Amino acid sequence: MKQIIAIIRDERVEDTKAALECIGVRGVTFLYVIDRGQQKGRVNAWELGGYLNRNLRMPVMNPQTTGESQDEGTEEGRFPLQPDTEFTFSFLPKRMLIIVACDEEVSRIIQVIVDANLTGCHGDGRIFICPIISAIRVRTGEQGNKALS
Repeated sequence: MKQIIAIIRDERVEDTKAALECIGVRGVTFLYVIDRGQQKGRVNAWELGGYLNRNLRMPVMNPQTTGESQDEGTEEGRFPLQPDTEFTFSFLPKRMLIIVACDEEVSRIIQVIVDANLTGCHGDGRIFICPIISAIRVRTGEQGNKALS
């Protein structure tokens, strides 16, 4: 048995869930996390709008108005700054997913996670694979791979 830990972009969660469901993975835990990697907390204005709206629960404000949020129906309204303007945060909001799987399923699960999250940009995520000694289903007392099914 292996434990798969993946740190992914928050906006890729639904695609990742759907992809995992398609291959029959049922047991997945998703956690809200913040992290900093090679991206070093940098995010451009285009991504910043999504981070603020999704994770910080704040609208993107146009500094040239009286503080009212912009009309989200237009690209200019959503992103009043130049899209390539960069901001730096200590950490960025991400999601961590945890899956415990039988050894023979690990490669397929990893490939699905990679395919669902690959954008080619910094911040696409990391995947860690760790050995699991045992698993026990509390309700029935089943152990090992039987506890996973």
